[in-house]
Amino acid sequence: MSILNPLPELLSFAFITPLLLRIVIGAYFLEQFSTIIHTKYISKKEVKIKNVFKYLIGVKTLSAMAIITGFYTQIAVLILIVATIIDIILEKKIKKLGKAKLQLYIFIITILLSLLITGAGFFAIDMPL
Repeated sequence: MSILNPLPELLSFAFITPLLLRIVIGAYFLEQFSTIIHTKYISKKEVKIKNVFKYLIGVKTLSAMAIITGFYTQIAVLILIVATIIDIILEKKIKKLGKAKLQLYIFIITILLSLLITGAGFFAIDMPL
């Protein structure tokens, strides 16, 4: 038994971590797609922003599918980071951004940055250069 790591055998599964992150973040954005599709925007401010949300829905859905399959993962991650920042700005405009939701967005951006740095990982179409 090692003093530094009590379970060193688990380190041999480190290559699966990006796969798990890809599945979780892709599922989140696909679930967000289905939630947003069923939501109706009522206020006048929200109606003005509705077209931007429509484009973001399409971009996020395609990027989420690319991340889950591991196809151009780093490009899809960059797109989702920008889309998430746009979401933060738009939700701040219509005053629907609470502290908990901001923390969730920060957590999502952190996962996306991790995927950007580590790459697609196991079971991906992307090949590291």
